[in-house]
Amino acid sequence: MTKHTIHFSILLVLILISSNSQSQDQSGSITYKGIVNEKFVDSFLVAYKKKDRPMSVKQDVIKAMENAKVEEFLLNFKNDESYYYKKPNLEDQNYLMGSRAGTTPYYTNSSKDMIIQMSRPLGNINFKPVEWEITGKTKKIGNYTCRQAKTTEKLYSRQGYFFYKDVVAWFTPDIPISFGPKNYNGLPGLILQIEDREYTLTAIKINLNPSDDVKIKRIDKKDKVISEKESYRRIEEMMKDYSKR
Repeated sequence: MTKHTIHFSILLVLILISSNSQSQDQSGSITYKGIVNEKFVDSFLVAYKKKDRPMSVKQDVIKAMENAKVEEFLLNFKNDESYYYKKPNLEDQNYLMGSRAGTTPYYTNSSKDMIIQMSRPLGNINFKPVEWEITGKTKKIGNYTCRQAKTTEKLYSRQGYFFYKDVVAWFTPDIPISFGPKNYNGLPGLILQIEDREYTLTAIKINLNPSDDVKIKRIDKKDKVISEKESYRRIEEMMKDYSKR
């Protein structure tokens, strides 16, 4: 082996080690802004005003919807794990309508095929991965060029029936991380925006590989993880108990 070949081999090993190290230490924290879509607000108010409710209740609900506040959510990720949650806000305790984008945190582990909704009333629910259809549409979000992906989710309501929800995601291949808010992940790039009929989540701050350690909240090993199908049964039981009150 020549001296030149030895030097080249050492250089190649160092590059591979460096590359391996970087791929194993990927981490970041993404802040999303959540807003209620204007079209949804308009349609909600038109329908709600026709309902038979006490006028005082109607006025409170209408005022709350018309003044729906901007909310912030955080997505922390490290290697193959992520944790998504709503930033605590003192105003939440007095907010009549609650969050249209939801307040339930999610833990994801891509290496173990785990997408866990950490629900207080129902428990830890393991969601199936979302099946995306990547379209040819693109747009800019901040400084990033994003591609569009679509899906239709099958969900189970508290009233005991299935319904479908169309969701649009905008992800950027410039950040090759397959995470996103809530249970939305699995695309070849970080999801910077989620849109559905009610709300829109948009990344407003991206902090990649921060100097401080990124905190990931995991489910306790003692806690039981249930399937989506099992969660449907629990919803039915909860509604039966509620109706008896």
